[in-house]
Amino acid sequence: MIIGKSRITGKGQLQLPSKIRKKIGAEIGDELLFKENDKGEIIIEIIKKESISSLAGSLPAKKKFPGIEVEESSTREKVAEKVGKYDKEKE
Repeated sequence: MIIGKSRITGKGQLQLPSKIRKKIGAEIGDELLFKENDKGEIIIEIIKKESISSLAGSLPAKKKFPGIEVEESSTREKVAEKVGKYDKEKE
């Protein structure tokens, strides 16, 4: 059994003791959800943060990625066209 003690600051903030954070697997950016059960007890549930990389591949690809060089060139052309400094017909 792990027992930890913490104090609420003047801003209502609470710092979790390291033993508790390690036990529940909490990391920076995670959230804690406080719920009251039917007995009036407060239950604390951890909501893990999701990294951007964990979302990779979650949407279907509509077209194949042509490569960074092609993407950079295409982006430069589109920006230049927007500012009126590039005309494809003059190539």
